[in-house]
Amino acid sequence: MMTEGDNRWIKNWKPKGVEMKSTKRTVAHTKNPIVGKLLRLKYKINEAYRSYPHETNQDDKSWVMSLISDVRENNLTKLSKEDVLKCNGLWRDYEGK
Repeated sequence: MMTEGDNRWIKNWKPKGVEMKSTKRTVAHTKNPIVGKLLRLKYKINEAYRSYPHETNQDDKSWVMSLISDVRENNLTKLSKEDVLKCNGLWRDYEGK
């Protein structure tokens, strides 16, 4: 049940026209798709580590982290063939875990 004050407030309420901030935020990896893919690989390694800590090599994660920082610092748009092959191998290794 609504009171007289509630009805008056509803009757007199009008939008203020305040500019709202956008809810969409830019994420660091959206500017560079390579970083986004490398971050997904890092998350996959983390997930495998949480599930199977004895079967996961932490050197793989540190290698991916260093590659991410290199891509970010140097604004790389392409990876070397060796890096791509290693990343693909890591995806295969951690996909089933």
